Amino acid sequence: MRLTLIGLLLAFSGLASAEYLAYAVNDKGRSPLPERIDKIDAKHLLNVEWGAFDGRRTRVGVLQVDNNSGAGSFTMTGSDGTTYESEWSTSGGMVPVNGIEAIVTDTMQRTGRFRLVERAALGNVLGEQDLASSGRVAGPSGAATGQVLGAEVLMQVVITDYEDDTSGTSGGGGGLLRRVPLVGGIGIKNSKGRVGLNFRLIDATTSEVLYTKQVESIIKESGFTVGAAGWTGSALLGGFFSKYAKTPIGQAVIAGINKGVYDVIKEIGARPAEGSVIKAEGKRVWLNIGEGAVNTGERLTVMSKGEELIDPETGISLGSTDTALGDVEVIQVAEKFSIAQWLTLASAPNRGDRVVSQAPPPTIEFAAKWKPPGKR
Repeated sequence: MRLTLIGLLLAFSGLASAEYLAYAVNDKGRSPLPERIDKIDAKHLLNVEWGAFDGRRTRVGVLQVDNNSGAGSFTMTGSDGTTYESEWSTSGGMVPVNGIEAIVTDTMQRTGRFRLVERAALGNVLGEQDLASSGRVAGPSGAATGQVLGAEVLMQVVITDYEDDTSGTSGGGGGLLRRVPLVGGIGIKNSKGRVGLNFRLIDATTSEVLYTKQVESIIKESGFTVGAAGWTGSALLGGFFSKYAKTPIGQAVIAGINKGVYDVIKEIGARPAEGSVIKAEGKRVWLNIGEGAVNTGERLTVMSKGEELIDPETGISLGSTDTALGDVEVIQVAEKFSIAQWLTLASAPNRGDRVVSQAPPPTIEFAAKWKPPGKR
């Protein structure tokens, strides 16, 4: 009887330690988030801890943030990458577009579920490659062309609303503060930040919009603190992040980004690994997916690419009529590619044929019910 009880306790302990997609965190503890978080107060989504994930990471290109709100935009970084803290201090309620873009990228990186392709900086990368191929740079030191990693999907965040309605009594020299960032030693009794963000997923091949979600985030209270654990943004953005994260509007933006990325993960889901055939020699097949995507011993189905179907009205590819050739098994995994051997292939695959893993993707775990951290 005692052994049975111990076994049950261990079983329940194992269930309790299962990793959820994400947790809301505050000074009272942490609480797993449910599948739907639209109605959860933004203050609970300001500090989010992402659950551990060791599955396939989707290649996502983060596009430049677009500001469609009524507030003006400004950028904070110079051509040399230096962050100028004074620009935020004097900008009032303007939208720091590239600062928000960096927070989006940082948040997605922290989830551990994406391989990020920096599309915003792609122009600089291509420019460096063009310079190398021009012959004006020593050959061995030049940037090689043809090495830019392609994205499976592109993500764009559009700012649709941006209200920095900060007002109250300062803790310093007194007086009324309006539309002034909460920075330094200023204390605000009454404050509010509101932001509307639209998250869009775009097919990197056809430019078709695959998903769109409108997110609203409002911080009505002051005194919250953004935990620095896990953030690289505080270092990448210099003084901007530390100051912006103390303002009601900055906190509304961070909570809104956490909410939007959470829903993007649900939309993309934990999908099986997919890739393409690089080449085939004898009974071996080289694939363009490597570490983090497949493992030794994993079986994949090879799909022979058929005729590509082009929409006569738009000229956009609608896909192709693929045929299953059979299965291969991964025998070696490198960082950026893997080698598989024939199992049941009817014929040799061609370069560009698609492969799909048969390994079931990991499930996404959600809390059955929402309970704020520290609440019994």
